[in-house]
Amino acid sequence: MNIDQKLEKLRELMADRKIDAYIINTSDPHQSEYISDYYKTREFISGFTGSAGVCVVTKDKARLWTDSRYFLQAENELKFSEFEFYRQGFEEDPTMEEFLLEEVGEFGKIGFDGSCYSVKDYKSLSENMASRALVYDIDYISQIWDDRPSLPKEKVWVYDLKYVGESLESKINRLREELKKKDCDYNFIGSPEDICYLLNIRGNDVAYNPVVLSYLLVSMDEIHLCIDQDKLDDDVKNYLKDNKVKLHSYDYIYTLLKNIKGKNRIYIDPERTNVAIFDSINPNVRITSGINISTQMKAIKNDVELENEKKAYIIDGVNLVKFFNWVEVGTSTGSLTELIASKKLHDIRSENESYIEDSFETIAGYKENGAIVHYEPTSLSSKTLEERSLLLVDSGAHYKEGTTDITRTVALGKLTEEEKENYTLVLKSHIALMSARFKEKTKGQRLDAIAKYPLWKAGKDFFHGTGHGVGFCLTVHEGPNNISQFNEVELLENMTTSIEPGLYIKDKHGVRIESEVYVKKDIENEFGKFMKFECLTYVPLDTRPIDISMLDKWEIEWINDYNKKCQEILSPYLEGSDLEYLIESCKEI
Repeated sequence: MNIDQKLEKLRELMADRKIDAYIINTSDPHQSEYISDYYKTREFISGFTGSAGVCVVTKDKARLWTDSRYFLQAENELKFSEFEFYRQGFEEDPTMEEFLLEEVGEFGKIGFDGSCYSVKDYKSLSENMASRALVYDIDYISQIWDDRPSLPKEKVWVYDLKYVGESLESKINRLREELKKKDCDYNFIGSPEDICYLLNIRGNDVAYNPVVLSYLLVSMDEIHLCIDQDKLDDDVKNYLKDNKVKLHSYDYIYTLLKNIKGKNRIYIDPERTNVAIFDSINPNVRITSGINISTQMKAIKNDVELENEKKAYIIDGVNLVKFFNWVEVGTSTGSLTELIASKKLHDIRSENESYIEDSFETIAGYKENGAIVHYEPTSLSSKTLEERSLLLVDSGAHYKEGTTDITRTVALGKLTEEEKENYTLVLKSHIALMSARFKEKTKGQRLDAIAKYPLWKAGKDFFHGTGHGVGFCLTVHEGPNNISQFNEVELLENMTTSIEPGLYIKDKHGVRIESEVYVKKDIENEFGKFMKFECLTYVPLDTRPIDISMLDKWEIEWINDYNKKCQEILSPYLEGSDLEYLIESCKEI
């Protein structure tokens, strides 16, 4: 069934209930960023494969909105489709709400599947739609998706305390203390990564995300886990029962919430609670809303987690040196492609004993493909690597010791002056934030400008986030902290974040340099407490594309010091040509 046929069937169903517009978002019942194949409804209806976006279908129009990471990708994938795409965050393009107000008349009906729509988004939509009715009990995609993938059934495993550093009991006790401060009796948690964090379990329900789809309800004296129990072997069941976790079927959460007695108060995260779940809460129960307590807890890594993360980055640093050496040798043969390179990196990582899985699909973009921010090579798009231009590789993995996310852009041969200039500008941006000193509790939006200043000075910019939190063997993108012009969350000690400025020139090349850091105390004086970023990532920065005339003396020293440390940390684990490559890569400039 092609896109036109899918839209025809969808519109027939819409006509039956007089639905004027139908929204298909990128979500699941847990409002996850990354979703299992079963819930990829937006991709099914539109053909757009990016990880973020929302569609609206009316009787005669089909539209898709996505963010700046996917503009070029959406343009390419929707080229021969009825779908037109709009850019989120650009004043020239209408927002989804503006489009709906224009296309749906007063007292018209807007439909969507409330089980995959967050309370936060529903309230925002409701406030903007005036007299238009929102009908949220409609799952049309299930009725037209005949060969829909099955729901995941992968097994759950217990994460050893030597890696996570804090017991289930301790985490739940800390959560309950915070609940008391909020004068709440219950905490509903619908976020799989938060549940896995609290219970020290992991799963495999979503590709690249070692989580299990489940719900958790915590009171002052009980813990209820709603999960497909076929995913639990006897060891996991016994572990959970020993920790006083009561097990229920996945859908039993609706019954639990309905049975909470009136006058109790429940704490929920409206961004991670779906409308159907919200509607099931006993109407007499009082509701307090805010960011999940557990989201804030897991963002601040404990000392054991940080020590393990350092080990994970040594493992991955060694892997990437081997990979880039292999790329350099293989490029001269003319037989390497982006796709072959991506597979090779996966193979190198999977040879490690502690490897679990990749933390996302490897982005390997050569020349103009590097300008597609979240490009994933396919058999149709994969370019042959040549001895010229830039190769951007953004990749990561989950190890028992933690999660990695690293981007390096390397020269494969002769470069243009424009490529050198843009690489050097991005490197200057990277160094600016990596070396920053900032006041305690500084918000991510204030740090964003530090990274962007070298680019702004040159009249250039990028439109994705400058940095994001990174989970500990959980999701590679983790909140609540990130570094962007919009984020108002304070960066606290032991929070991890990526630092990843970039520059993307359509039809030419892309540059991005990404390292992971954690927030550490720096100095304290009469002006207050100051923090700095401590680096976790040690993979050499390619110095060949640098226009050294654009660098200040201190920046040259910073690069040399960083690469020297890469050599010191990684050389004990390398030999032969891989060691030679590392030494050559780390030479002073």
